[in-house]
Amino acid sequence: MAWLVFGFCVMGWTQGERGAVQGYVSIEPFELRKEFVLRFDAVAEEMGLEKSAPISEQNRSKFEEAIGSFLTGKCPIQIDGRLAEMELDRVHFVRPDPEKGLVVDDRTSIPAEEALVGVVFATPLEKPPEQVEIRWEVFPSDGSEAVVEAGVRGQRSARKLTPENDVLLWENEGGLVVPELLALPSVPSESVDPAARRMFGFGLVAVGTLALLMASRWRGRRRRAILVTGGITLVIAAGVIAASGRASAPRVTADQADEICYALLRNIYHAFDYRRESDIYDVLARSTEGDLLTQIYLEVKQSLEVESQGGARVRVTDLDLRSCELVPSEEGRSGMLATECEWVAVGTVTHWGHTHDRVNRYRARLEIGPREGEWRLVGLQLQSEERMESTAKSGAAG
Repeated sequence: MAWLVFGFCVMGWTQGERGAVQGYVSIEPFELRKEFVLRFDAVAEEMGLEKSAPISEQNRSKFEEAIGSFLTGKCPIQIDGRLAEMELDRVHFVRPDPEKGLVVDDRTSIPAEEALVGVVFATPLEKPPEQVEIRWEVFPSDGSEAVVEAGVRGQRSARKLTPENDVLLWENEGGLVVPELLALPSVPSESVDPAARRMFGFGLVAVGTLALLMASRWRGRRRRAILVTGGITLVIAAGVIAASGRASAPRVTADQADEICYALLRNIYHAFDYRRESDIYDVLARSTEGDLLTQIYLEVKQSLEVESQGGARVRVTDLDLRSCELVPSEEGRSGMLATECEWVAVGTVTHWGHTHDRVNRYRARLEIGPREGEWRLVGLQLQSEERMESTAKSGAAG
């Protein structure tokens, strides 16, 4: 998935004022994030906090809340000429990690001179913006310049900003790729919804019963016998049709099942490219239904969040369906297409100037059925989840 980062880098992590702040603005198709990394002892006094006090379990939440409040509204961003409303997403004390960049610092006591704070603000996007303007307000206290890095992955360029020249303008030149839902194969015309078959069968039963009642009122043995025979025939036919509705399953080939499962899984992951929960549910509803929708939302969301990075979300960029085998449907799930699938999801997580890949392998049983002429995932039994090796990519910040 394409993405773009505006990076703000003030030298390296040193004991002097020049290493006090780092910040980033990341633009993705449906989300924009503004991120800060602050050296605590360099900014504590400006926030009214004791800069020499160690960060402990008792004061940690208080410090994080104060820092988040202090940065709210800083470095305003305009998206296509309109001021963006940025929501505070998360605040964590963090520490450097040689492979993951910055991770949540889980020490029970952190010396003030070692403490770093990572702060993330975010806003949803309806579509990739044409233009983004940021006015940077966080500089070293001596007013020195900031090194600003901008560009797409692998194509970054640096420039210098000062308090007198503090505006950076980005224009969309096609660097952002908008993911789209994959089309699914059509449902075979003979694959009538089992519920519809049963309703038709019940209708015939009603007609047959009515015929019998009417026959009982007619005089004449011959005519009555004809009607009785017809009614019995209708009842038998209704039973056969209703039974076939319960037992029938959509007729698809192995290749079609593979295509259906791949598209459904890919579209489910695509839903999590959005930020708003309502948008995620709307996209998920095009691939699944009922109680399963909430189950998938919670399970996939949890699997994509990186706990060590404070809840940063992985964006799945590639899906490899390793195997897809048609199997008999479970009892009580008649009329469904059942498969045993194994797939690998490859994604990236970018935050605080660092990008690394994340690769997970899954195995699950999928139950799929026709709903209103379209395929929907109606059952999911996750059998295994395995984290695989991933590669890290350092960002602009050091």
